[in-house]
Amino acid sequence: MNPGVAVPEVVPAVSERRRFPRYRYSVPIIVRPTNGPESQGMSVEISECGLSAVTGAALMVGDSVELEPIGGRSVTAIIRRRFGRFCGFEFMNLSVEQAGKIREMCRMLPQYRSKTLDLWQP
Repeated sequence: MNPGVAVPEVVPAVSERRRFPRYRYSVPIIVRPTNGPESQGMSVEISECGLSAVTGAALMVGDSVELEPIGGRSVTAIIRRRFGRFCGFEFMNLSVEQAGKIREMCRMLPQYRSKTLDLWQP
């Protein structure tokens, strides 16, 4: 290597940094913020540790919410990402039973390809 020559840092693709693969999952959900009124949402994708959804709720990164139905009942989640009305939620304190239901459901879903957003493909 040449001293004094900057070498760009190689950053892994988002999909390579994820703990679990994501799957297409488009269903109506209810979003209940701890500090605001509940609202309707539509999930986009899911993994064993979280999901992304479009919602009309006024949410901020770091907010805690309840999402329902996920794995057959409600789940507590933290907002990790937000872009307009699109939010990324991380599940918190899943029961073993609920985590198992989500894992089994994911196995039956088509994988989500984030480069194409996969929103409009059948």
